Amino acid sequence: MMKKKVILIVTLSLVFIGLAFTIYMLNENVNERQRTIAKMEVDSRNVNAKYKRLMATKDSVILVNTFLARYRTLTVAMSYRDSVRMPMKYNVGDVVHLKRDSSRAIVSDIIVGGGKHEYYIKYQVMFKNGTEEKVAPELLY
Repeated sequence: MMKKKVILIVTLSLVFIGLAFTIYMLNENVNERQRTIAKMEVDSRNVNAKYKRLMATKDSVILVNTFLARYRTLTVAMSYRDSVRMPMKYNVGDVVHLKRDSSRAIVSDIIVGGGKHEYYIKYQVMFKNGTEEKVAPELLY
């Protein structure tokens, strides 16, 4: 009889220890989830504040952007012009000689123009007497 009592006590003790361990682990799991939820609530409040600031900034940026939108075509054309100018032999301010009569001139501007399917590049040169002329790049050396 004594042996049965001992086995029963040991079995109940093991069941009780198993239940206590399970309850402890579930409690730790719940605490971890509550910490995660609290952190997410704080993050959500911060994100909402940042969103409100972003929307206020967006409104002011939209006003500036709509004002500057009319200059977009000009800006694109200028960046295209600058990208075409980079590999050219002569820059603005360089002294050049014309092939037709070997006269000296100074490059005053580089003109890039054309349409959708074709374009042209010309140098605008200024002579000693102040006259200006548009010249193709092939006519300079």
